[in-house]
This record gives sequence, structure tokens and C-alpha cells, in this order.
Amino acid sequence: MKKPGFNILFTVVTFAFIGSVFSVNAFASNKPRVAVKEAIIGEGVSNSAKSHLNLETLLASMEKSLVASRKFEVLTRDKTKLKNIRDEQKFDKSSLTKGGTALEGGLETANFLILPTVQNFKFYRSIKPVPNLEGKYKRQDSGMLEIAAQVIDTTTGGIKTTFYLKDKFATRSSVVNSRGGSPNSIRFTAMAEKVSAQMVDQLVDLVFPMKVLNVQSNQVYINRGLDGGLKKGEVLNIYRPGVALIDPDTGENLGSSETYIGEMKVVRVNPKFTITEVNAKSLTEPVQAGDIVRKP
Repeated sequence: MKKPGFNILFTVVTFAFIGSVFSVNAFASNKPRVAVKEAIIGEGVSNSAKSHLNLETLLASMEKSLVASRKFEVLTRDKTKLKNIRDEQKFDKSSLTKGGTALEGGLETANFLILPTVQNFKFYRSIKPVPNLEGKYKRQDSGMLEIAAQVIDTTTGGIKTTFYLKDKFATRSSVVNSRGGSPNSIRFTAMAEKVSAQMVDQLVDLVFPMKVLNVQSNQVYINRGLDGGLKKGEVLNIYRPGVALIDPDTGENLGSSETYIGEMKVVRVNPKFTITEVNAKSLTEPVQAGDIVRKP
């Protein structure tokens, strides 16, 4: 026999659970939808370098970084993944399944489309004979990856901005017994991950500027954690948002005026938020929730 009040308690818990799931889904649906197209190879990339340029790895790195930011709903435009989705939709329509899961026409479209172009890419190994040592060579691996990534508003077709991304590496010179070869592909993956992190950092700052969450004495909490690329000891600038700036000719909202408040230093980066300490001598006004935080 059920205890008195069990049904009421069960109903409350059930609705609370449903409500929490609904609120999470609602939040997720409000995230801007972003898709990255496979990069175009620009004229600045030599034919010899193209053989080391793995566009699939670059695309996967960009999608991975976007997902890790937790700020966007990331839609894949990877041709292989889309083909697998299409195959699953065909399987869904076959006589082998109950159907109704992988429906056609259910994929979302993006609010923002990122179009990367590899403008410059170098990936080579330098080999020089060691003087007076036969069969011995000095080897050094080097590389550079430069990308221009346009951000397109798919509603208007307007170019929101262009991110310029760059990373490079150079290994220490080492003595080896043979010529030839090329740098390990891990080096390219590392460059792809770094330019992807740069892209996401700039995109998050464009769509979701860092803001002050709370102020406790000289400690300031901001709404950016491990996803923001912040490091302990880094100095950040604080601004007070002002009136909206409207273009008198087009009526376009160009953003708001900002007043410099001062600076603060990162003391701890948590998964979802960061704690900073204010430089009291730099302040022109007390910091308050809602203030905008930017990297210098």
C-alpha cells in the first residue's frame, strides 16, 4: 500500500524532472547554430605543400573546438559525416526498421557559416651535412599555417567579420644518419588545433563578449572558463557599456559605446568561470556585474 502523499510527491518529482529536461533543451535550442565548411586552398600554397595539408583534420579540429566552447550548436558540413547521415536516413526508410527516427528534411540550418581559406602553408624538413662527419646530417622541421576565416550571417548573407588565424613551429636541430623525409603529421594536427582555438576564441568574443558575473571585494568573476583561452596571470581590460550606436544612414545597430574602467589579472580559471583580481590603482569606477571584459 502506497504511503499518503506518495502520488503528490511522485507528481512533483516527475514534473520537476520534465521541467529540467525542457529547460535544458530550450537553452540548447537558443544557442546560435554554427557550421564550418571545408577550407579552400589559396594561391599562396605551393603544390609541394598541398600533399601535407590535411583539410579533414583541419575541419575536425574546428568543429571540436566549437563544441568544446559550449556556446554553440555545431552542425557538421563534413562530406563523409553527411553521407553517413544520408545512408542512415535511407536505412530508416527500409523494411528493416520501424522508421521515424532518421527522418529526411530534419537537419537544421546554420545561423553562422564559417568559410576558411588557407592563405599560406609551409611544412618542410631542412637537412644539412655536418662538416667533417660523413653520413651525418643536421635536421630541423618547420611549418606555418595561415587561415582567413569569413563569418557569414546566413539570414542576410552579410559578412560579419573575417578572422585571421596563424600558427607555426620549428623543432630544435638534431643530428641524424639519413636524408629526406618530412615532419610528423602530429605537427600539422597541433597547428590545426591552435588555429581552431584562435577562431573559437574570436567567435565567442564576437557573439558573447566576456562579462562580469559577480564582484566580491577585489575579486571579480567573469563568464568565461576553460573555453575562453584565458591563462593565469593574464591581464584583462574592463569596460562599462554605454548607449547604443545607431548608424544614421542605415539604421544599423553598430554596438554600444564603452568606457574604460580599469584592468584586472586572472588568478584562477575554472571549467565554466574565471576569477580575477582587480588592479585597484587602475580603476576609474567600481566594477559591477554586466561590465564587459576584453583582452588587450
